[in-house]
Amino acid sequence: MIKKLQKINAWILTSGGLAGMVAMTWQAAERIAMLKNPGKILSCNLNPIVDCGTVLNHRLSALFGFPNAFIGMIVFAMLTLSGVLLLTGNKPNRQFKNVVLGLSTILLLFSMWFFGTSLYVIGKVCIFCFVGWVVSVPIFLYSLLYWLEDKPKKSDGLAKFQVFLLKNHVNILVVWYLLMLALYFINFRSYYFG
Repeated sequence: MIKKLQKINAWILTSGGLAGMVAMTWQAAERIAMLKNPGKILSCNLNPIVDCGTVLNHRLSALFGFPNAFIGMIVFAMLTLSGVLLLTGNKPNRQFKNVVLGLSTILLLFSMWFFGTSLYVIGKVCIFCFVGWVVSVPIFLYSLLYWLEDKPKKSDGLAKFQVFLLKNHVNILVVWYLLMLALYFINFRSYYFG
């Protein structure tokens, strides 16, 4: 099971990282186009809820003074590279695993923060953010499993946690996605359900 999860993690890092990197690069390009021409209707404005222009104009979409998409581009590129290294058969050391878990944790926390911010503060979502939110969950979950695989089990709690994750990783993903969908549809119920 562990070897299979290593391969799954490598593919998730590569494909999820690549999808996130493309989405964040496209979002950054839309943001730059919007800055050049403030009246421009963005191609990612799909409806009154999925409205990239409103999201990208909000101050929280540039938390550190530059677009959040730039951070996403860098983090997703690093995770994609990590996945490619694993797919090519490289045997990573503990530091590599620590960096991958650290990046995926930061990605997940930032993604979930912006998910909540989009729903409850901005009141709109960006289609490119959807991609980041969707891929950040499995990237984190499988990076955590990968990190735990050769960690010395100094406590029964850690060993039990690893067994729980190994048995339930798919269920965790499904529940996480269902919870995010439920929060999305509950928040925007008046638009979707009249």
